[in-house]
Amino acid sequence: MLQIVLFATIAALVFIILYLYASLQKLQSEPRSSHQTLLDSETILQALPLPLCYKINAKWVTNKAFTHAFGTMSKETAELLNTLPRSGEHTHKMLFDNDITKQTLIYTAPLLGSSTDFVAIIVDIAHLHKSKALLMQQKERLELALEGSDEALWDWDMKNEIIFYSSKWKHLMGYEAKDHPSTLSSWLNLVHSKDMALVNERLKAHLDGKSDLFVVDHRVRGSDPLRWVNVRGKVIVGKNEQPIRMVGTIRDISNRKSEEVLEHAEHERFIAFVEHIPALCFIKNAQGHYLYMNQAYQKFLGFKTWKNKTAMSLFNERTAADIAETDRLSLYEGVLEHDITLPTAEGFNTHFHLYQFVIDEENEKLLCGFCINKPFKE
Repeated sequence: MLQIVLFATIAALVFIILYLYASLQKLQSEPRSSHQTLLDSETILQALPLPLCYKINAKWVTNKAFTHAFGTMSKETAELLNTLPRSGEHTHKMLFDNDITKQTLIYTAPLLGSSTDFVAIIVDIAHLHKSKALLMQQKERLELALEGSDEALWDWDMKNEIIFYSSKWKHLMGYEAKDHPSTLSSWLNLVHSKDMALVNERLKAHLDGKSDLFVVDHRVRGSDPLRWVNVRGKVIVGKNEQPIRMVGTIRDISNRKSEEVLEHAEHERFIAFVEHIPALCFIKNAQGHYLYMNQAYQKFLGFKTWKNKTAMSLFNERTAADIAETDRLSLYEGVLEHDITLPTAEGFNTHFHLYQFVIDEENEKLLCGFCINKPFKE
């Protein structure tokens, strides 16, 4: 927005200068009575708040703002301006009358197609330059802080479709120091094909305002060994609640994912072991609802539906009462071994030695056990 206002101001000033020049040209061909028009133009020129000067017929004309800004340095400043191209936008450090050097933006334009005569407008952008330098310094500090926390920074300017990626981000994603990724594709092209749908889904949901934070884990395409990263971000909205910027971090979570893979493999191995034990294994809560049965137990019951059901739903009344008693003894009296008779799906009684133990979870007690078949009742 500031650039738009600045451009509009400069355009208006150039128009005024061209008007002044036209008045000067007109003065040469009109009688003395037209001097009032020139006076009005000069009054406007002198009232302008920006340093302005123009060169016509090898003579420099300046306004009050120019004289106030450069004072005794006006001549040197004019000589500097004379070295600039006659048309365009130029950044230059200039020495002001208070002996302070400032960053300026200089606009030059030829006067009515002349190759020698031109107008120059000087805009002090020291405060903008300082703000930009301060912003870069803050980004550098943030990068340094994130370095110590294994986080890398990215900053998406949606209006200009440009993304800033920190040096650590580039390293994590496989870019070299000489590379300069700056688009959304620079990231998405490196998302593993198996994770692309999830990344797009999470990103769209966040941009549509359906999530407070954008969070996703994905593999990096082409990395060897395979690298996992965790990406986090939050969108910033402007007018009309439209996204204008998104800032976030990325972290290497390869070690964590490797541990999760090992834990999952161990879990699957244990489940396979329990599933193939030729004993009736189960887990139930303190209210007697079955949470897990291995294949042997399900086969013993004739593969009837068992999930979240109690013994009362799976066995006859007498057997259910016996099971309830063994549960009470194990849960509240610490008796963990029992002899129990269970009927098969066909109605034949089978004798088992039952071992039960209690697991205390955060919100409830779980009763686990397994029944070993006894060839005969003692």
